[in-house]
Amino acid sequence: MFWKKKNDHTITIELDSDDRRDGVRIKPRDIIIIHHEAQQFKLIDISFSGLAFQSRPDVYKMDDSMEISMSLPLGNSGILSEKKLPISGVIKIIHTFNSIYHCRFVNLRHQDKLLLERFILNEQKRRIHSQND
Repeated sequence: MFWKKKNDHTITIELDSDDRRDGVRIKPRDIIIIHHEAQQFKLIDISFSGLAFQSRPDVYKMDDSMEISMSLPLGNSGILSEKKLPISGVIKIIHTFNSIYHCRFVNLRHQDKLLLERFILNEQKRRIHSQND
């Protein structure tokens, strides 16, 4: 019989996918504003599956859905950094903490998914280049 001695330095990560956004979260370098009806919120972070925004505490609750729109920068330098990618869709609030609302995208259109992916990949590249400078 063989067994492996337990390591006291083991790290266990548990994720309940119903409660948390999957994927790497990117905190945008630039301020990005989310629009919902006549309200505006500051984007805290974004991933392929969702986003977090800041608002007043206790305004929204879990399972609330909101139709939103925002404009994401297209590139990371030169003329492309001036151009914005407009995306819109529905988000569902999956977690709240004080004035931070964590949300999951609900049925984003294919084109909006592609634009979101392009933005996230550009932000990741931007971070890598800034770390190497």
